[in-house]
Amino acid sequence: MGRRSRARERATASVVAPAEPATAGREPGWRRWVRLLNPFARNRPTRGRARVTAAVFGVAAVVAMLVGRLADEPAWYNSAVLLAILAVVWGLASTVLDGDRSG
Repeated sequence: MGRRSRARERATASVVAPAEPATAGREPGWRRWVRLLNPFARNRPTRGRARVTAAVFGVAAVVAMLVGRLADEPAWYNSAVLLAILAVVWGLASTVLDGDRSG
């Protein structure tokens, strides 16, 4: 099928209207949160965003380690180690990514 035949098919196809016009364009709350938390949703992360992410994971690792020490619960150390690994990975990614883009 060529372009012209597909264009004709699209032109003759009926447009499906949303079931409820009031909710058209709104998405469930959990999808909105997933979209906000996804660092790759809009575009590739910049070097600055990767540095901030590495710092946040580093702080979270220190907090998890302190909670584990204060609560005398070794299970918190597992979380601290995993968060520290994420901090290192994001830190290394910030050295590889392009610089901050303006605009």
